[in-house]
Parts: sequence; structure tokens; C-alpha cells
Amino acid sequence: MRNILIYSFVFITCLFLVACQSSDDKAEPDSSENAMNQVDIFDFKYIQQAQEATEKHAIDEVIKVFFDESSNDQPYKAVAIDVENNEIYRNPIISRRGLRAQDGVTTVENSHEVQDILKKYAVQDWKSDYTFEDAESYEDGYSWRLWLQFEDGTVEKYAGKGTDKEKLTPEKFDDFAQALYQFQKDKIAEASDEQ
Repeated sequence: MRNILIYSFVFITCLFLVACQSSDDKAEPDSSENAMNQVDIFDFKYIQQAQEATEKHAIDEVIKVFFDESSNDQPYKAVAIDVENNEIYRNPIISRRGLRAQDGVTTVENSHEVQDILKKYAVQDWKSDYTFEDAESYEDGYSWRLWLQFEDGTVEKYAGKGTDKEKLTPEKFDDFAQALYQFQKDKIAEASDEQ
């Protein structure tokens, strides 16, 4: 009888310890949340995890520019310029794991000149979202996004997605996109000429 009581006591104690451990596990944030809190938002790779800006910043405070557009009838195109470090990410792509340069990073001179393009096309006057239709209502469409990161680490985001590109984009959008692509191309060409 005494052995049964001892075994019962040990069994109940083990159950209690297991229950306490699982409630402690629930109380702690999960590892992905800890990882999010430990990322360096000034590392271009993690730009999508940076906090959105709640106040207007001057274009001169832009330290990173990310722009991409995609549709089913054109290849994916993107521009990633690290103004602060004078770097251009060649063939950039962004995913859940972050931003990466598929063809490497090129050091350039005067990358801050991209701010002139942002000013010329008054991007800060754009609406933050040009989407006007439910993504569930169509299969093929067009999407774009522009992210500007500022010296304080916050990001202004502009975007649009849907089936009618004209309705999804601000005035002179195509001119803006072409200027950005040309800027990237010219800076990479200048850097390779200097080597």
C-alpha cells in the first residue's frame, strides 16, 4: 500500500512539473517573435520588418529605396538602392526571408542622387494604396510597391495591385519607374567602368 502511495505521489508530481513547463512555454514569446525583435532594421535584408513611418520625413532623409513591379505578361523587375552605404543590389528579390541581391551588391558613387528622382515625381504625394479590387476576384494582374526607409529606421510604403494598371498607379508612374531603372543601370555601369 505504501508503494502505491509513493508511486502515486511521484506520478502526480511529474504531471504537475509537466503542466508547469508547458504553461511557461506558452508565456514566453515564440522563437520567431524573438528573432523578429533581434533583427537589425537598418540591414536592407530586413526592410519589410521595419516599422511604418507615422510622420512625414524629408526626402533627404531617405537611406534605402526598394521598388518592384510584377505582372504575368512581364518579368519581375526590382530596384534596391542602399543610399546610406552607396550600394545597389543587383537583381534584387524580396521574400519572407528578406531582401537579397541575386547577382551581388555593387558599390556606387552618389547613390543619394536617387532622391532627386523621388522629389521630381513627388512620391510622397502618392496615396499609400491604389488597390481598388479584391485579390480573390481575379487570377492575373499587376502589382507594384515602393518602400522608402528613413534615417530613423521607419518606412513609408506605397503600393497597388489589381487588373487595371492605369487605375493602380499614380500620375507619371511609368516615367518614374523608367527613371529608377535607368538610374540603377547607369550607376552599375559607372561602377564597372571604374574597375
